[in-house]
Amino acid sequence: MASPIHSIEGVAINSTGEMLADSLADKVGDILTASADITDIKAETDKIDSAAVDGLAGVSNSLSYKVHEIEKHFHNRFHYWGATGAPTETNAIAATVTVPFVAVSGANTWGVAIPILGTDDIPAEAGDVKVDAQTILVIDTDHATPYRIRIIYGNGTSADAIAAGQWSETMFITATGPFSSGVPVVIGMPRVTVGWKLWVQVWNNTNGSNVDFYWGCHGYSG
Repeated sequence: MASPIHSIEGVAINSTGEMLADSLADKVGDILTASADITDIKAETDKIDSAAVDGLAGVSNSLSYKVHEIEKHFHNRFHYWGATGAPTETNAIAATVTVPFVAVSGANTWGVAIPILGTDDIPAEAGDVKVDAQTILVIDTDHATPYRIRIIYGNGTSADAIAAGQWSETMFITATGPFSSGVPVVIGMPRVTVGWKLWVQVWNNTNGSNVDFYWGCHGYSG
């Protein structure tokens, strides 16, 4: 027996009154929705190869954001900094090649943390909101023995940052006494918000062993 069309709802039913198909209007609506979904999907997949992405201006930790972050880490403007006459946690950096930062070791332990970036410093481009230190250029040391060097980051005290695990370290050694290689020491650390503070500590077997250095960084727009 042929299935009649309900005169009000517009649905097909069989002889026992069971619904056989959605109404024509529902089907059209489904097709239009699917078409819109396909358009939305295409707009996003086009970004893989044929459309611009927001990158660091977009959603934090999205794929395009992370790709742009990585790209900027390797291909970006670089800045090197020396010290103000008396670095503080407000102002520490200066564009100089005559006044290095000086960190002093403890006796086979960490020495005092010295500020290398203050809350009012602008370490990269104006408008950059994130920064990471990437290199330390050591220009002089007191001893030809291994040094550990630690960079600390935070928006409170250096002690709080150390306790929270907000630090990264590396090692270096001078081959013939006072440092003369001129090769920057590469460091790795997370990006931090501009306005946070950075400190450095050094460790040597000899108490009071000085390390004179400059440091380099780059910034990020997002």
